[in-house]
Amino acid sequence: MYNSVRKYFAQHQHLVLPGIGRFSVETKPAQIDPATRIITSSQKKVVFTGDKLPAEKKFYDFIADDLKTDEVQAIRLFTNFTSQLRDELNQKNNIYFKGIGTLTKQTSNVILFQPDEIPEQFPQLPAERIIRKNITHTVRVGEQEKTSEEMQAALNQPQAIKKERWWIAAAILAAIGIASIALYYLMH
Repeated sequence: MYNSVRKYFAQHQHLVLPGIGRFSVETKPAQIDPATRIITSSQKKVVFTGDKLPAEKKFYDFIADDLKTDEVQAIRLFTNFTSQLRDELNQKNNIYFKGIGTLTKQTSNVILFQPDEIPEQFPQLPAERIIRKNITHTVRVGEQEKTSEEMQAALNQPQAIKKERWWIAAAILAAIGIASIALYYLMH
């Protein structure tokens, strides 16, 4: 029975043991850490809740198919299996499920769960920006998209050197100011 239960859990990612609780697999998505520039792969974790739920019909169908028996016999076998688990938990205060984790009984209503470590499927990857020279790609400039070649051409064009001529306007204004002051003193 134990192997059938493990198969079901591996295929469906959840398992209800009536009178004990529910196991499920939660997946933490892959993440990018900009500070360390590392991409971590998604991680799976087995979670236990002490919900006293009944087993599902598809679970009994799976057990009956796996044990090559009818559904009534599968229900009977599974009920005996769960009552043996509860008795073992009451006597030893802990049960180990290979590949899932360890259940430890604290009080009559409190069961703690320590999951087995699930190894990472993929290693951490560096998240460095790759810049290749002489490869054409699109660049967004304001509201427009241009190719990298167009932007290089625009940036490498010699710019017309504008001569600063602000001083001409300043000289004209200074000459008008001096002339108006001179005219004022000549009249008075």
